Amino acid sequence: LRFAHDDLAAARLLLTDVELPARMACFHAQQAAEKALKASLVHAAIQFRKTHDLVVLVALQPEPVRSKVSNLDLQRLQQWAVDARYPADLPDITAGEAAAVVAIADQILASVAAALQDGNPA
Repeated sequence: LRFAHDDLAAARLLLTDVELPARMACFHAQQAAEKALKASLVHAAIQFRKTHDLVVLVALQPEPVRSKVSNLDLQRLQQWAVDARYPADLPDITAGEAAAVVAIADQILASVAAALQDGNPA
């Protein structure tokens, strides 16, 4: 979970630097979400296959994490897992659009962290 927090912090910092492409913040946001969801599964001792698919990872989540994050625009965040690493795979993104992507990751991380703090099985 600490690594998820680190990636989210990097995403937020990247949003503040207008000299850097906004897609970099999106990549770190996706990584934060993926790592948080995987941390939740590990904590709950739920087996999962190696994947970057946030929809799959959310479907495996215990309550209350699953109900809190399943309605988020996971596809908007997920596209940055691999495609962001290759120049022609994704269109340019504005800082405002990137901030929205980071906000989705923030909601996922907050939901996982709250569940772990509350002693829930997530």
